[in-house]
Amino acid sequence: MMFFSNGAWKSLVVVALAVFALRGVAPAQTFNVYEGQGTLENNWANWSWCTTDFANTSYVPKNQTNTIQVTYTGAWQGLELESNVGFPAGYFTELHFSINGGPTNSRAIAIYFTVNGSSTKSLNLNTFITGGMVAANSWKTVTVPLSDFGMKPTDVISAFVLQESSGAAQQPFWIDNVGFTPNILRTPVKVAINAASTSRIVDQKLFGVNVDVWVSNFTTTANTNLLKQSGFKAMRYPGGSLSDDYDWQTNTTTGSTMTWQFDFDQFAAVALPLTGGQCFITTNYGNGSAAEAAAWVNYSNVTKKYGIKYWEVGNEVYGTWESDSHALPNDPVTYATQFAQYSKAMKAIDPTIKVGAVSTPGEDAFVNYSNEVVTNPVTGVKHSGWTAVMLSTMASLGVTPDYIIYHRYPEYENDCDFTLLICNSSWATDIADLRKQLQDYLGSANTQVQIMCTENNCDAGPEGKQMCSLVNGIFMADSFGSVLNTECNSFVWWDWINGTNTNGDNGSWLYGWRQYGDEGVISPDFTQTYPCFWMEQMFNYFTQAGDEVLSVTSSYGLLSAFATKRADGSVRLMVVNKHDTQELATQFSFKGFTPEGPATMYQYGMAQDNLAKTGLAQKIAVSTIKSWPALTTLSFPPYSVTVIELTNHK
Repeated sequence: MMFFSNGAWKSLVVVALAVFALRGVAPAQTFNVYEGQGTLENNWANWSWCTTDFANTSYVPKNQTNTIQVTYTGAWQGLELESNVGFPAGYFTELHFSINGGPTNSRAIAIYFTVNGSSTKSLNLNTFITGGMVAANSWKTVTVPLSDFGMKPTDVISAFVLQESSGAAQQPFWIDNVGFTPNILRTPVKVAINAASTSRIVDQKLFGVNVDVWVSNFTTTANTNLLKQSGFKAMRYPGGSLSDDYDWQTNTTTGSTMTWQFDFDQFAAVALPLTGGQCFITTNYGNGSAAEAAAWVNYSNVTKKYGIKYWEVGNEVYGTWESDSHALPNDPVTYATQFAQYSKAMKAIDPTIKVGAVSTPGEDAFVNYSNEVVTNPVTGVKHSGWTAVMLSTMASLGVTPDYIIYHRYPEYENDCDFTLLICNSSWATDIADLRKQLQDYLGSANTQVQIMCTENNCDAGPEGKQMCSLVNGIFMADSFGSVLNTECNSFVWWDWINGTNTNGDNGSWLYGWRQYGDEGVISPDFTQTYPCFWMEQMFNYFTQAGDEVLSVTSSYGLLSAFATKRADGSVRLMVVNKHDTQELATQFSFKGFTPEGPATMYQYGMAQDNLAKTGLAQKIAVSTIKSWPALTTLSFPPYSVTVIELTNHK
């Protein structure tokens, strides 16, 4: 059997963390920078301008193998460690580490942080060292309170620096056990549900998954049964970047005689009974044609009467990793012009279909041709990014896509559980950015355009253990709830079956017992159902197409809460505890709804995932809350997702 990792083909989505509203004292997950394993952890990087050795063995504490040796060979040099994703200061109280002077006492070192993109004041490091100075041949504890640098809870930290401050070279010193100390939550998290305030209707396409032609056994009863059990109700075919090199008529890659594992008719036989035609088909833009795409629509919806609704022109063609045989590859002007031809030809066959165009947030993201400059008609600012140029060209051609496509992958190669689980606020900012571009460049026609997410997972690079750990399941649940609070009308997970990889980030600092990565929700041999598989079932307990999304607030960033209302007036809550160690007491209040008991509770977390570690069958835990007064406090285990079904007091 053959499996392809789509990771190398995806775009790195740079996640701009929103400032979090942190009330009172906010706890956080373990966030270590270096623990003597010879490498930086949790997506920290070395940006030092001094001599460093992260795998030094000259001075090593007990039970460790390495420390960081730092040498200032000249004046004002610095050790700078930078987090690739900034994080709010309010989750932590201090930076801590150990320091050893080797054969030499005393040092002149200043410490400062990068906060909100700027340097804080510098302070004398000796102030924070036990004993007041670096000691020879002795490990001393360093405790650096963040409050000493005037940080507010919402300030975003991205780096810290230990800088030579004597104006001359210094002898080496060693540091170890570097990390941030979390705050401790001392009061319940407050969650407020406003059942009188609704924002949108749940769309069936939010229960989506990618399925790929390289998967064997897709048409088997075992595969179909697992798809039914998972609860996915929308599918995308034929598979990421391969789409831009795929000949649907022969089920081959262009220029190759090898036939893929299942063809379009076999896909339809499995997918249509589960989706009712709510599928996304990605046509070949890379080396295909409008005529080829139109022939696919004709075969699907006229000849076979499959009634498939959503068709994409290409996959991530703003990225240079994507196959593109046009004279100007990955060119937004060429793409917009070709899109007009594709859409016209496809809709001539079936006017009821929706045709989507690839996009990316940011008017200056993916500047593939710097000579292509457009002026935003509203702001008057010039831009050369993919989406801005594409939409401007479409407007000049009088073309309006039915939807634009968004793919989201917050990480690339190096993973961090903590920063992954605080990044989902960017769903709102990215979708708002895309809508603003639509408004600015298409004018009133923008109201005809939907926004769809047809790929999401934690990492676009080599698959590490985080992908098939509980952390990715927690991330998936938080992503699903976050999407509900935007206008995005689809959420299509990447992907159903992919294949294992041992070359990704499998650091011991990452949570999880599986020592490999896999972008799929089940293993290729059907023996493993990863946490993301069970999360999709949780979504089905939480909501269904046609439900109303309610307004919900949480007082703490590591506990997300979401709510929906059924036509019968019942309310369902989904609570996501993103903390790795702390059970979070949570106090609920309601407006426009008075819950009455009993309530049914579904839960998936560490206990359920760990069953698979011992070879036992996993199962979502189901329990009953016998009574539910107007103001209720419940506790949620660390790393867990809980769905609660509530009925309204009559």
